[in-house]
Amino acid sequence: MNIRILQPGDEALLTRAVAMIEEAELTPEAARAHLADPGLVAIAAEEAGAVAGFVYGYVLRRFEATSLFVYSVDVDERFRRRGVARAMIEAAKDLCRERGWDEMFVFTNRGNPAAMRLYASAGGIAPPPDDVVMFDFEP
Repeated sequence: MNIRILQPGDEALLTRAVAMIEEAELTPEAARAHLADPGLVAIAAEEAGAVAGFVYGYVLRRFEATSLFVYSVDVDERFRRRGVARAMIEAAKDLCRERGWDEMFVFTNRGNPAAMRLYASAGGIAPPPDDVVMFDFEP
């Protein structure tokens, strides 16, 4: 398995990874623009020419810290339970250390036991339940 931090020049791989998670259909121009964005972190796992998994997130530069917000962790069903997601999370953690970022975080639902196990096994620490509520806004 090959884990890659995507960068300009990896447009074809980004397009295949986004298609794997069925989130959007990227044009070559959109893929180029995404990979040129220094705030985007995209990590793909490949095995035998197939996209096995994809992680992406965003760098949040706040006044007190720089964080990597992991927005999505996805593994193709054919490659699940083989350490793909864990390897991509480890690559993200390594990238944070290399770039001097202060923290990395991801949201999930307590009702998603597979994600809860994955994040805990990768060293994630779930804070105690609190009263945080997310609000969505239409622009």
